[in-house]
Amino acid sequence: IFAADIRCETGFRLLATMPGVTKFFKGIFGNEEEEDNWTDQFSEYCPKLSMKTRIICWGVCFGLGMFISFLGGLFVLRITTQPEIFATLYTVGNLISISGTCFLWGPCSQCKKMWDKERWLASLIFFFSMAVTLTCAFAVPPPANVPLVIFALIFQFCALIWYSASFIPCGRKILKKIVASACCCA
Repeated sequence: IFAADIRCETGFRLLATMPGVTKFFKGIFGNEEEEDNWTDQFSEYCPKLSMKTRIICWGVCFGLGMFISFLGGLFVLRITTQPEIFATLYTVGNLISISGTCFLWGPCSQCKKMWDKERWLASLIFFFSMAVTLTCAFAVPPPANVPLVIFALIFQFCALIWYSASFIPCGRKILKKIVASACCCA
């Protein structure tokens, strides 16, 4: 095993035991032996997965995320006394469910898709809604935080639906028609 001793400006010693890690840290701390971009370095440590394995991993992440969100739902009766637990479990569940899509497309491709010109706003609103939910749960003093957490969770749910619809061809148009027809009938 190759090992290199790298010192950064702050004086911390980093011991890299794999060639790819060594190249990565040398690139960060100024030793320019080879000019690799970060996606090449990242792909060295991500194994090539078959489509079946990708779908299984996505399903496990999605199922685990939904289970954690469901656990948060069990705390809905305690939202007046412990809104932090409900908000945290629901938000973490959403993050795990969404991160499962990295298995379908790969993490780099997923990030590119999230921030492309068609869905960057949906991605931004979704992540903003998660931050607002956790901020309302932890930073706002009780009892004012309870209605704010409920509002933030509804906002987060709507943002998740809108974000997810952006990955379905014509998904947002269909969602708009569903909402419009539901509002007209009410």
